[in-house]
Amino acid sequence: MALIIISIMFGVITIALKSYRKNVKSNLSVLTKVLTTFFVFLAVVSWSVKNGNYSGWRLLLSLGVLFGVLGDFFMEFEKFFLYGMLSFLVGHVFYIFSFHSNGGFPNVLILVFVLGIGVAYYFFIQNKLGKDKIPVLIYVIVISTMLAFSSSMSRLTFFGASLFFVSDVILAYDKYVKSIPLRDFLILSTYFSGQVLIGISAMVG
Repeated sequence: MALIIISIMFGVITIALKSYRKNVKSNLSVLTKVLTTFFVFLAVVSWSVKNGNYSGWRLLLSLGVLFGVLGDFFMEFEKFFLYGMLSFLVGHVFYIFSFHSNGGFPNVLILVFVLGIGVAYYFFIQNKLGKDKIPVLIYVIVISTMLAFSSSMSRLTFFGASLFFVSDVILAYDKYVKSIPLRDFLILSTYFSGQVLIGISAMVG
């Protein structure tokens, strides 16, 4: 859990740097942001190896976190935004296979409900998406599916996945529709919390 605590510390530093240095591209904040998720990855891997459980769903979950690290880096640069989206999308696919390997399929009603929320939100913002309509639609379907599959795991996993989903909802609205006050705090606090909880769930599940 020491690595998780370090991750949380980097997360707090990142939010502070971004909140108090608005409109300033800080190399330090990029580094601390990437390290936040990277230490979640290290925590899952080190705990799993130490306990002889680094296989199956935990391996898939750690790969999901690792692609989140790549996404964190790409998302810091506007010209690489779609690469960031693709990285997170691949990460969600790994999460889906991880959750399926350990928890099975979600309840059909939950799957339909969550997909319905995701698609409804997509249609709510689609007129603002421009050339990104198809990539965003694919991403919405994948992250909604990930959230639905997380419901077949522990409550901790589901709560973490829900926070991740909320973070992306806020990010999409801020990027495509209208700038949101306290965007960095809202997006990063929910995102970091989501990734940390998903990571912890692999260590206690």
